[in-house]
Amino acid sequence: MVVPIERSEMNLTVTIITFNEELHIERSVKSALFADEVIVVDSNSTDRTVEIAEGLGAKVYQKAFMGYGQQKNYAASLAKETWIFSLDADEEISEELKESIQKVLSKKPDTPLFQCKRLTRYCGKWIYHCGWYPDRQERLFKKGSVTWSTPNVHERLIPNDKNTEIHDLTGHLLHYSFPDFKSQIKTNLNFSTKASLDLIETSPDRVHLVSVMLKPMGKFLESYIFKKGFLDGIHGLFIGINSAHAMFMKYAMAYLAKKEKNGG
Repeated sequence: MVVPIERSEMNLTVTIITFNEELHIERSVKSALFADEVIVVDSNSTDRTVEIAEGLGAKVYQKAFMGYGQQKNYAASLAKETWIFSLDADEEISEELKESIQKVLSKKPDTPLFQCKRLTRYCGKWIYHCGWYPDRQERLFKKGSVTWSTPNVHERLIPNDKNTEIHDLTGHLLHYSFPDFKSQIKTNLNFSTKASLDLIETSPDRVHLVSVMLKPMGKFLESYIFKKGFLDGIHGLFIGINSAHAMFMKYAMAYLAKKEKNGG
């Protein structure tokens, strides 16, 4: 069993939601052990996720998956500390980001919400273009001051006070979402399916055959040309093509669902 490192008193809880994350969870939890507590909310994993997290000293709770935002709100409700950092299972808090969090919290800040830059590793390469960077993520917040939104995909933090200012942390949140090419295809299918449901629910007028044809082309040009994905070499090209494919699936699934709903 790995013995957790000694933690400093920052009134900080790190929360992580998981399902079958044995590939990533050790790195994620280890990067969070500087906090006063680490909470993992697991959705009945069938691999070694729970065993690994508990072995590192995290508190593990079981909760059937309700949705990304719903699951993160539940995790936040379990936190005993004043401040919460929400960490995904395939992410790692870099040393510089850790030091920034410690420095900020030592000053007892008045602002309740902080964001950081996320850097994604794709098939062995860190990606600095394609619209993937700096990919600012709002993750550090004061408990009770914000709520996670609850769409099918791409949840975000909603401050209770609309005038809340978001302050910056230094250092990177390291994202290991795509260890190989196949993993992006799997993510595309999962997220596109859920995003198509949000699209039908919130913006059905945007769903038509022309959008199915043009949106993917626009997404490729945005990712590879306008956001300089070509500077990331062959990885940037593959990301651009995959981004277009994900956009196609999102609109195609929404189009077919809308057509079926309208009886034809």
